[in-house]
Amino acid sequence: MASKISGLLDKFKFSKQTCFLMLAAFVFSVVCRLYWVYWAGEYQHFFWNDQLMISTNDGYAFAEGARDMIAGFHQPNDLSYYGRSMPTLTYFLYQILPFSFETILLYMSVFFSSLIVIPVILIGKEYEMPGVGFAAALLASIANSYYNRTMAGYYDTDMLTIVLPAFSVWAMIRLAQKKNVNDLIFIPIFILINDWWYPSSYSLNFAMLGAFLLYTLIFDRKNALNYEAVILMIVALTYIDFYAKSALVVALYLAMRFRPQIWDKRAVAACLALAVALLGYSGGLNQILFQLKFYIFRGVSESSEPVFHFYNVNKTIMEMSDYSFEFESINAFAKRISGHIVTFALSLVGVAALCLKFRSFLLALPMLLLGFLALKGGLRFTIYSVPVMAIGFGYFAALCVSFFKKDKILDKFCTVCLAAFFVFFFLYFDKYYSLLHGKSPVFAPNFDGEAGFGVYLATFAAAALICGAAYFMVSGISSLKKHALLEKICVFCIAALSLMPCLEHIYGYKVGTVFAKSEVESLDKLHKIAGREDYVLAWWDYGYPIRYYADVKTLIDGGKHLGRDNFAVSFALASNQRMSANMARLEVEYTERNFSERFGLNLNQMMKDYNATSVNSFLYSLNSKDFQPPQKTREIYYYLPDSMIDIFSAVLRFSNLDLNSGEEYGAIFYPGKPYSVDGDTINIGGGFSVSGDASKVYIGEREISVNTYFETSYDEKDKLVVKKHEMNADGKIYLIFMKDYRRFLVLDEAVLNSAYIQLFVLENYDKELFEPVVLNGAVKIYRLLR
Repeated sequence: MASKISGLLDKFKFSKQTCFLMLAAFVFSVVCRLYWVYWAGEYQHFFWNDQLMISTNDGYAFAEGARDMIAGFHQPNDLSYYGRSMPTLTYFLYQILPFSFETILLYMSVFFSSLIVIPVILIGKEYEMPGVGFAAALLASIANSYYNRTMAGYYDTDMLTIVLPAFSVWAMIRLAQKKNVNDLIFIPIFILINDWWYPSSYSLNFAMLGAFLLYTLIFDRKNALNYEAVILMIVALTYIDFYAKSALVVALYLAMRFRPQIWDKRAVAACLALAVALLGYSGGLNQILFQLKFYIFRGVSESSEPVFHFYNVNKTIMEMSDYSFEFESINAFAKRISGHIVTFALSLVGVAALCLKFRSFLLALPMLLLGFLALKGGLRFTIYSVPVMAIGFGYFAALCVSFFKKDKILDKFCTVCLAAFFVFFFLYFDKYYSLLHGKSPVFAPNFDGEAGFGVYLATFAAAALICGAAYFMVSGISSLKKHALLEKICVFCIAALSLMPCLEHIYGYKVGTVFAKSEVESLDKLHKIAGREDYVLAWWDYGYPIRYYADVKTLIDGGKHLGRDNFAVSFALASNQRMSANMARLEVEYTERNFSERFGLNLNQMMKDYNATSVNSFLYSLNSKDFQPPQKTREIYYYLPDSMIDIFSAVLRFSNLDLNSGEEYGAIFYPGKPYSVDGDTINIGGGFSVSGDASKVYIGEREISVNTYFETSYDEKDKLVVKKHEMNADGKIYLIFMKDYRRFLVLDEAVLNSAYIQLFVLENYDKELFEPVVLNGAVKIYRLLR
């Protein structure tokens, strides 16, 4: 057996060319991602503990889990990701590498996401087209959506979420192409690793199983190896203990590899039936149904109980917004996948041609189609199509090169390229010479600015020069060598043409860190005051970072934010201070009780305990001075950041509705900035204008009188000063000008009286209910006194 295993390993020795291509593509991907580090390093407010902070909210969930694993413990019911895949990997790296914890968080995505080049190049190698794999690897590694979600500082599972399924696709293609029993193990191994790393990949893994089975039944039904592979894939997908199914997969593979004589048709059929039965018994289909419901069948409201209609969170998450079929939406969709709509179109042609040439490439369609699900499920899915479309583009480039192998066509092409260069050179010279002398270009002044083609045209001009000049420079050598050299030059130029829009995107995609240094300093102060069992009430966007920096508990976060979860926090932020305080205490104490009592929805249990039959009446009762909240068992802190102003409209929607019907009440809240002055009115964007004396607000053509105008500013001691001006007692609109932020707030009375506006914007807190802990322009933190 040892000799057989040794022979198996010998089959996977890569050539020097393959290793070089992998290394070159990997280095290219890493270097591109380091640009953000170079740019962000110039801004000190992005630093904490002498290192750049991360740029994704969800990353703090994994960072918290890794931190707790390093400490060796975490608090019960603190929602820590202790022991999960990414914290485990981070913990392991921290133990073996000489770098700080923050440095590991910053750079993990740079190196792990760049591994995408390996399966892409391997797929090209399986089709004996290493050049295709290399060109595809370069494009896949920096395509817009893939870069956005794997850039430096993007500490998230996305760094391997595409890499692992890409390896699964390679393993399936290899088995279909080679038909070698040695390759059976790779498919289930990558499925197992993918399932451990990112459990939500289950639906994709299941789709790959379906695609492989369908491919087998249509094109390769007599190949017994494929049915054995299906058995291993099904076992890998069962919902049983990870180590148990891993051991079962290995045992089955060893039996298939070293005891092939026992695997006749009856044995395979019986084992397949048992695997399917185990999959069904373990609940393997439940996860797929949940994913379909969450991402595809999205209703207006989400009902956890027949009488309660909560707001659906999917309608407020940008990543889950549908694309329309207008040009701008399709253009944005194409750019996220391929960098440019031209590259996208050519990639589609390449994918279709590759599927016709090699049927086994059909096995990559589940990833491609999942990416196209973005048209319905939201833009977060586009990332899955990136490697498949990149391979399609690489193959299209290969088709172009093969088309130019004839001397006459190559002659004409290179001559046209050289002529094209001189045309572009003349146009660019005209443009920049004219601009230098303060004049308008004479010829085609906007030729490089329409539809974002400028970077393409500039690159094409350079590529045309290279191709044309190279042709005439090598015209004296033999035809065979000339074609070989020109083919490489053409592939290089086509690859460069596809990469330039992506490189331009990288240069322009300058996102900041999740928190600024001042915000983290505020949380660090809270960390020194609050205990690990205390709660911080904040919107779910801030849940993970708060838990990481302050080491406290939160009610909602990036993984717990369904409508039923968000309702209480939204209610506490959007209601007046008394109702807010009562709801905050109720939700925290009932959440803690629920960990042990398991009574389901907190609101249901509250109504039972308070003998309430109407949910609306119960909520109104929270405004009564006689309302008795539960006994206090821990402290509650309100975290109110300035950045929440921009999402406060979304926050309001989760509680500003009738829970019996789901009908939204509607609220007026608009944050705007003075964009321009038109006569005696100030345009603040969004169709809103303000009169010069702040007595009226214009919404389109509609004029509304202002009831009260507030102006806030900070004095030399950083104390907030609020000036209040009564304007019109009959006015229905209130206006706040936050002078230091250059921001106007247009709002109705209910929003004006909300806890967030009163505590953060005006610092008008009820001293019987709240006590300030941190007050600054970026963040305000209050302690609840009851």
